Amino acid sequence: MRCRKCSSLNTRTTCTQHKNNETWRYCRCLDCNFRYKTIETYDIPKRGSIPGKPQHSNCKRKGEQVGTAVLTESNVLEIRRLASENQTYAVIAKRFGIHKDTVYRIVKRKRWSHV
Repeated sequence: MRCRKCSSLNTRTTCTQHKNNETWRYCRCLDCNFRYKTIETYDIPKRGSIPGKPQHSNCKRKGEQVGTAVLTESNVLEIRRLASENQTYAVIAKRFGIHKDTVYRIVKRKRWSHV
């Protein structure tokens, strides 16, 4: 950005604040030490969920519908059954080709909670 006082390109952003559809940047010129603020307004809302607003249809995909899913719903049910039979997470993970932390999250319903 150019300095508004001396038109120098030797400027730095010292602070950035994000508000709704705006970004406020507080800048400083390193040559003349002039400080100024820029406000960028966006026509399209930034990404992220807004309370009370319906999510985009792509955000509603769960489980097998996600393109990168390794497991199926039947695999998840099998993992939970094996864990209830006191099999270790490491053994279950090796059987399904996933990490043992993933098995833990499935068993504790932090992942695949809809199944």
